[in-house]
Amino acid sequence: MDNDPLRAAVAAHPILDTVGDLARLLSQLPQDMALTLDEQVRVDPSEPGQLYAVTPRLIGMVDTDTMGKTTGLELGQVCVPAYEDPAAQAAAVTARESLVPESVLARAKVRIESGDVQAGLKDVSALLREVGYLLGESAKWLAQGDPNAATLGVEADRIGHACARITQLANTVEVPE
Repeated sequence: MDNDPLRAAVAAHPILDTVGDLARLLSQLPQDMALTLDEQVRVDPSEPGQLYAVTPRLIGMVDTDTMGKTTGLELGQVCVPAYEDPAAQAAAVTARESLVPESVLARAKVRIESGDVQAGLKDVSALLREVGYLLGESAKWLAQGDPNAATLGVEADRIGHACARITQLANTVEVPE
């Protein structure tokens, strides 16, 4: 299948703001084209004031009938700069591949697996900090004097100490090139 018309159709609809936008895009694609959703919201953490945008892209998929490679449509969410002109927002969408997931856990995984260990460890530390906070909050709901409340508090403190150590490691760890 020639992908040039498919690429042109997707390129003409970089951001899908309405159901009508999606319908216009789908009307230009084969009815039997595979469809999937990106599991992660993509975001540029350095960009303040972002809005969610639904974005299409073509991806390689496996045809379950023939077990061969086919082209599919993936819909994803990307945070684009707010209050920008549409061209600037569309440019942000084209950088979707390089954007990190919004979820701290997914972001840590992507960064560590790509070799950005320092940033990945900082994400792990942030995630653990959230876990420790939730343990402490859970303890508040238990009956006063319940030994489990004290235990949860101790575990929350341990996690806090682990976060501090991991953050220190993240600042000093060196990955060989």
